Amino acid sequence: MKLLLFFFALTLYINSVAQSGIVFSFSSDGNSVILNEIKYKSAKNVDYAICQCQFFISNVKIKMKNGKKIEFDNFVHYVDIEIANTQKAVFPTEIDLHQADSIEFTFGIDSALNISRRFKNPPENLMFWPDYLGGGYHYMKTNIKYIDKQGFTSAFNCHIGRGQVYDENDNPINYIENTFVVKLPIKIANTSTGTFATINLNISKIFNFPNAVDFNDYRGIMDNQQAMSIFCENLKTAFSN
Repeated sequence: MKLLLFFFALTLYINSVAQSGIVFSFSSDGNSVILNEIKYKSAKNVDYAICQCQFFISNVKIKMKNGKKIEFDNFVHYVDIEIANTQKAVFPTEIDLHQADSIEFTFGIDSALNISRRFKNPPENLMFWPDYLGGGYHYMKTNIKYIDKQGFTSAFNCHIGRGQVYDENDNPINYIENTFVVKLPIKIANTSTGTFATINLNISKIFNFPNAVDFNDYRGIMDNQQAMSIFCENLKTAFSN
């Protein structure tokens, strides 16, 4: 009986320990995202549906109000619009985010950490990036369906990872890191388990701002560095809190 009471008390203690970390959300120009319904219109006047959105962040840094910077250099987290438990990341050590000024993170996986076969299990290992295209993992997959110029429903997969430089025979000879750093002021969500910095991804901006893209111009972009650069420019504006 005493042993049972001990484990019950231990469970209550563990569940009551304050946590700190990040909670992620998705939006479309200020509205909640509804998946798989053709209800969105791009800046190029194309009707589309958001079907999937998945991405990695890494190298989280918290700048405190006193000027101190707390860095989690080996921090890698996968976020999926369809998997609720990926939309919360807990820091390895607790931080009083009420005393924080800003949060900084790398979109994608930092090159030193982006190693093929790092992840053994789904869903993370399903984000693999082909070795001949640079290896490692996708930074993001955002898949949509849209009404094309012929009036048919077509698919566009906005997949971003390492880019390629090709020789005259279209063989990859060098690779480009398409990661970039996002810095945001701290906005806190208080929960029953602790305090969490909020990060929102506005999916519509990926396609619309500052570069308005036409889905009809693409099918996939994994081997198209010019296209990935355009979408990365848009992504830099798509994160907020």
